[in-house]
Formats: sequence, structure tokens, C-alpha cells
Amino acid sequence: FIGFLNLQFFRFNRKKYSGFTLSEVLITLGIIGIVAAMTLPSLIGSYKEKQWKVAYKKAYSSFSQAFLRMQEDGYFVAITPQLVSGGNYYTPAIGENFKIISKYFNSVKTCFDGNADECWVCESGQAGKYSSSAPNWLGCTKESYAFVDYSGMAWYLYSNQEFPILVDVNGDKNPNKLGKDRFVLRFASKESIASDDGDGGNNNANYSGNIDRIAPWGDKINKQRWCPDGNCLYKSWLLE
Repeated sequence: FIGFLNLQFFRFNRKKYSGFTLSEVLITLGIIGIVAAMTLPSLIGSYKEKQWKVAYKKAYSSFSQAFLRMQEDGYFVAITPQLVSGGNYYTPAIGENFKIISKYFNSVKTCFDGNADECWVCESGQAGKYSSSAPNWLGCTKESYAFVDYSGMAWYLYSNQEFPILVDVNGDKNPNKLGKDRFVLRFASKESIASDDGDGGNNNANYSGNIDRIAPWGDKINKQRWCPDGNCLYKSWLLE
């Protein structure tokens, strides 16, 4: 009888204190792994995007302040657009002003002598003209200027005679993509801002004199030049 009671007590305790089986643990871990694999990339992407937004706002503010200081110090070179064949406008003074602004950043490296690729990752392309719906990448040229500032951000002028100013808030780190960690600003005026059609682009009104500010390029949703992958919120991100 005593042996019977001991057996029942043993069975009771085993039921009371029994844990998960190995198969149950493995199934649970598998489910957790699947959920993590599905959500982690999205969380990482959102975190990086938030970092890029903050850095972009800082870059825009820094460049705008440098431009204003350059004007106050009397170093600004007057920008007079010149009409060339094909109805295109170019401004030779853009490159000179870009080089002067770099001094206000305490640049750690400048690349103004046909060596822009030493300051800017060029091989992946940054401006793209679309031909037959396919991007034709434009990398660094002998007319490209670039510099790296004290914070590690890289600044780039595709042509020393054109308005678009590019900044890579990651420096030479990936992904090096416009609309991600690369953004487009431009030399602008009150007139060009007023006539901006939202594209921020190359219409003749944007190539005016009386340059007095730095402005973001317009948002570009579709794939096009200055936004090869589409969905580049150059203006909207600054307003968030």
C-alpha cells in the first residue's frame, strides 16, 4: 500500500512540474525566427531612413549657413547664367562658389583638379539620363568638383557650371543612392523658387541671377535624372 502511494505521488509531481518537450521548444524557436526574419529588415530600414533624414536636415542647414556666411564675408562670386546652344544655361561661377563654400566646412579633403572620384564614390553613378527607359549613368568627369567635410559628409558638383549640389550624408559608405543617403540641393533665388514647378529642375527660370539662397531639389517620384530609382523626397523630408 505504501508503495502504491509513493507511485501516485511520483506521478502527481511529474505532471505538476513537467516542462516543454524538445520538439515544442524547437517549434516555438522556429516561429520566433520566422517572425524576426519578416520584421527585422523593415525595422532596420526604418531606422536607417530616420538617420538619413536627420543627417540630411543637418547637411542642408550647414550648407545654407556656409553660403550665407560666404555672402556676408564678401566672397560670393556673382552668378550670371550664359545661354549656349540647344537652349541650355550654364553658370561658370558655380564651381568657384562651391570651392569657396568648402572652406567654411573645414574640409578634410578637396578634389577640384579632375580627381572628384577621390572624394566621391562615382562608379555607381548619381545622375542618370533615361534612354529607352534604361538609365545611362553619369559618373565623375573632369568638370566635377567634390570635397569631404569634417563630419565625413561628401559634397559633389557633377559639373562646375551647373546648379545641382549633391551630398552623401554617409560619405563613402553604402548604399550611395539618391533618395536614400544622397540628396540634391541647388543654388537658388527668390525668382527661381517662385517659378519652381515642383520639379526643382532645369527650366530656364532656375538659371537666373540674384542667387541668394540654397534650396532643395524638388521631389521626384518617377525614375528620372537625379533620381534613378524613383521616390526621392528631397523637399518633403526637410519639412517633416
